Amino acid sequence: MPVVASEYYQAFLGKDVRFDGRFVAGVNTTGIYCKPSCSAKKPAAENVVFFDTPAEAEAAGFRSCRKCRPDAMPGTPAWNGTSATVSRALRLIEDGLLDRTNVDTLCERLGIGARQLRRLFRKHVGTSPIQVARMRRADFARRLIDTTSLSMTHIAEAAGFGSIRRFNAVMNEVYGCAPTALRKGSVRGAVGLELEIPVRRPFAWGALLTSLEASATPGVEKVADGRYHRTVRFKQAVGEVCVSFDDAESALRARVSHSLNSYLLNVVSGVRRLFDVEADVAVITDHLAGDPLLDTCLQTTPGIRVLGAFDHFETAVMTLLGQHVDAAELAELARRINEKYGERIDASQDGLTHVFPTPYALSTAHLEAVGVPKRRSKSIQALAKAVHEGVLRLDGSPSLDEALRGLRAIPGLGTTTADYIAMRVYREPDAFPANDRRLRTAASSNGPALAALELEALAERWRPWRAYAAMCLWAAASRDDASRPTYFRGNHETIPPPAPEQVA
Repeated sequence: MPVVASEYYQAFLGKDVRFDGRFVAGVNTTGIYCKPSCSAKKPAAENVVFFDTPAEAEAAGFRSCRKCRPDAMPGTPAWNGTSATVSRALRLIEDGLLDRTNVDTLCERLGIGARQLRRLFRKHVGTSPIQVARMRRADFARRLIDTTSLSMTHIAEAAGFGSIRRFNAVMNEVYGCAPTALRKGSVRGAVGLELEIPVRRPFAWGALLTSLEASATPGVEKVADGRYHRTVRFKQAVGEVCVSFDDAESALRARVSHSLNSYLLNVVSGVRRLFDVEADVAVITDHLAGDPLLDTCLQTTPGIRVLGAFDHFETAVMTLLGQHVDAAELAELARRINEKYGERIDASQDGLTHVFPTPYALSTAHLEAVGVPKRRSKSIQALAKAVHEGVLRLDGSPSLDEALRGLRAIPGLGTTTADYIAMRVYREPDAFPANDRRLRTAASSNGPALAALELEALAERWRPWRAYAAMCLWAAASRDDASRPTYFRGNHETIPPPAPEQVA
């Protein structure tokens, strides 16, 4: 049966990839049905009908759009094909294929043309195959400089550089100094390969950095000099990422250590999630701006985003750990947990010392030993165990209802915390923690705080962008309560300590 929901048309206009898989849109004038994120020009609302699945659309006589392939749902080979090709190319480059041959040979191995390969790398990774190979050679040369007494000429040849001049130029670009300075031991390891991730304007970079700084996991994350730094782990590989914003080019620039070359797709995905790159803020703002409760925030902070999660598990744990504690106590508890259960890393950025503990490490941890209250310790241990055993998935694969049921099954993890995690970890644009006390107060127009049910009814007009409406209300509350203590609860904002009933 067709789906009748006005918010679906708003999501369709927003071309938001987060709605892909939830519904498809059939266009009566063309007889074609599309994914919500289809880049084709959007038809008028009266010409669109929505269906839960492609099968229902086809049963109604619509045919699949050749541009967005809505019949290839998430998880199918057609859906994942291009990113899988890039992943295979990255593995071949890391194995040294471009050190021995050229891009044409790489394309032959992949079964695609050189132009298509460059296009896929630009789309999925934000750089070229040659740049990835160049960074690999620079890292190999750095290791030879550190561990051998070979001359620079011999190192340049061994690392695959065509000339000593090219070797010097690349090493200076990557590490910021001549190769001879590296041998003197005066330069720490650097984050080198730069990836470019375009973003839609307006983009509230300053507001995002402020939120990240307030919520940074000690030893794992740091905001410094207008940049975001963090350590990361993918399977056995550990490294660091530094993200800055190029306002002139309207793009995020992520510098990634060579140890993560095989996981560049994962890095880009994490950065895109964290900074809410997929959001079409123009469409979202147009939908919310008519509401006087939200309009001021939208004008004062254009391009407001819902801060996501680079590491799903880390964000969920920090959200749960942050219940009922102030920012200073949360930071101290997180520091102790990282030092005892995380893995130490030698990073280029001062203040980055560890990668966050794995689900397995925390599933068996006795966090009371580092000062975590017993009840909270058991909650974190249960969350980690559920993630480690695959009972709870934090990667967005389950439906929102299924995800919330799984979160609420964790002892001590209540409805409000589950909704926060849905906003950040599951990237749910319509998640809305209606029981949050500050939201209820901010929405009351200077009167008594609304009841949760009253706020839920009010928020119906903000669908399907209620998470962004929550951002606006929190921003308004922050301006009104600037002098009050702040407390981070896993969402975009710092907020004051909740009353006990708030996180029931």
